Amino acid sequence: MIIKRKIESELLRWKNSDNRKPVILRGARQVGKTFVVNRFAENFEHFIDINLEKPRERELFIDVNSGKELFERILLYKGLKVNVEKSLLFIDEIQYSAEAIQALRYLYEDVNELAVIAAGSLLEVFSKREGFSFPVGRVKNLFLYPVNFMEYLEASNPPLGEKLLNMDLIKETGIHELLLEQFNEYAFIGGMPEALTVYLQTKAYSMLREIYDAIFMGYLEDVEKYTNIAKAKYLTHTIDRAPLYAGERITYEKFGESSFRSREMKDAFDVLERALIVYRARPSTSTQIPIIEKMRKAPKLFFLDTGLANYRIGFKEMFSSRYSLDNVYQGKISEQIVAQELISQSYIPPSLNFWIRDKGAAEVDFLYPFKELVIPIEVKSGKVGKLKSLNLFMEKSHHPYAIRIYSGKSQIDQIQLPSGKKYSLFSIPYYLLPRIDEILDQFINDY
Repeated sequence: MIIKRKIESELLRWKNSDNRKPVILRGARQVGKTFVVNRFAENFEHFIDINLEKPRERELFIDVNSGKELFERILLYKGLKVNVEKSLLFIDEIQYSAEAIQALRYLYEDVNELAVIAAGSLLEVFSKREGFSFPVGRVKNLFLYPVNFMEYLEASNPPLGEKLLNMDLIKETGIHELLLEQFNEYAFIGGMPEALTVYLQTKAYSMLREIYDAIFMGYLEDVEKYTNIAKAKYLTHTIDRAPLYAGERITYEKFGESSFRSREMKDAFDVLERALIVYRARPSTSTQIPIIEKMRKAPKLFFLDTGLANYRIGFKEMFSSRYSLDNVYQGKISEQIVAQELISQSYIPPSLNFWIRDKGAAEVDFLYPFKELVIPIEVKSGKVGKLKSLNLFMEKSHHPYAIRIYSGKSQIDQIQLPSGKKYSLFSIPYYLLPRIDEILDQFINDY
């Protein structure tokens, strides 16, 4: 079972572009970086891979004076003779060598006809700890996240995936329940490639226990690479407890029923966010661009992957389409999966925000920058009349467009606020999240 990743199309565009810079492919461990590059290598006549976990291969980058010298050294080490213009050089686990990161500049300047991809899981962590920087303006950064719903659907049910790509965004097609069932299955299993592949082959959730255990163990073993022994306990605690608080606003002081102080816990979250294991959505009172974050207010926590979060929470039964995702774990899993889908829509560093009122407890789940607008997104079930926080946002908004994501069917409602102001609410089912930008384009143009 092969899961095709959307980023492969982005890499093809890069391959065919002029002035091609080396790509640094970033992402947490086990999200499929090496697999993606190995598949992409099929587009080249020659594939040269270097893994910098191996000391002998790290030595290749020491005392190098030019990109041509480095490439010749690599070819001699590999015993290869290649056509440079038809070759891909892959430098894996590049975080283990500051020299290799700086060498990307030399390869760009001296061997520009060579396609170069580097990958690493802990790049930001290592760069901060070791004090090295990346060649500014001479590399292209792409971020890879867990498999998203569209990638999952195209692997599990290709005809249904094609249908979702081409279906009308508003008109009912008669396959709502089928798509919702597929989305709930994905929301339960999550997007870690190895777990998804095994599940799609066996349809047995019990087969995934060892995989999830191994992923968590790998993250815990990485802790010693992040920091010193004295600080390791804060990171270990955060990795263990963060999935339990996915979708919640958090405070650092005594996080996760610990006795740890705010400063140590904030530092731990900073490290794990740089490692792309956790995300923090920042609150804002903004209703238009720019979104100004309230850094002193409590952030909302999201974990790398909903499948890992579900496993850690202890869910053992699949979410069925008959059991609304809106209500699972007090609605927190629905916010987690929406956050995960929104992040996966692009290849840039993850960034999430939600709206809070200056005074009071009002809160809108996500703020989504779209063109020159800030679109509010609510994730919940219930009647339109219960969207009190969203109504407060729209009273202040400079445009009349809002999105609700839920388990129901697509519909557009015209809402009149107490002030007399009106806005349009587009309610969409979870499975349409991969087409959120198309939805907004059509929504804004037509309404």
